[in-house]
Amino acid sequence: MTWRLAAVGLLALAALPAAAQQRPTAEVQRLEEFIRSPEHLAQVRAAITAFEPAALAARCADIRPTRGRAWQPVEDPVFDAGAKVPKTAAWQETWEVTACGQPGVRSLGFVIRPGQGVVPLPMFPGESLATLRLQHDAGQLALTTSASAALQCNSRMQIIASAVTNRTDHARGRWSERWTVAGCDRTAEIDVHFAPDPQGRPSYQFRNSGDR
Repeated sequence: MTWRLAAVGLLALAALPAAAQQRPTAEVQRLEEFIRSPEHLAQVRAAITAFEPAALAARCADIRPTRGRAWQPVEDPVFDAGAKVPKTAAWQETWEVTACGQPGVRSLGFVIRPGQGVVPLPMFPGESLATLRLQHDAGQLALTTSASAALQCNSRMQIIASAVTNRTDHARGRWSERWTVAGCDRTAEIDVHFAPDPQGRPSYQFRNSGDR
């Protein structure tokens, strides 16, 4: 994953709640209308290309969104009267894509703050069930600990794929994923288990599956 975000994006992400609270239906509908606008779809296309991990882009630079799969609010949207673009909001989107003719899945986050416009945020390629905030927190820790140990790499590392390995208890906040990390011309797999901590907040544990 690309973590070189604009400072405004990092600050906005740090302020996001762990999960969205109860949301006004009318405001969410207005946000959905904005998400479907041609202007936003152009932002999606640009962000998917910009955030493609270098290890994947080196093999295929032609990546295109083909169909929106899902989206969810991360923070209550707030609109000024009559405005089409929210004043503040945060959400994530999942898209089906083609990369040099091969199907794939990419997700993105978006944050809007007054006077700052729409800021896109990268998420993991693949089928990860982790939210925008959870990917950010767990991903940074995975890259600085487990990935570094597995790859024996001090250069830039990225998460280039994610797959769900056990979703049986996902409704209760327990599930497992396998993340593929790349760095120093090598790849490794990290198994991640998510579960609520004693206070009910998301927690995660890593286990290396080996390098190749």
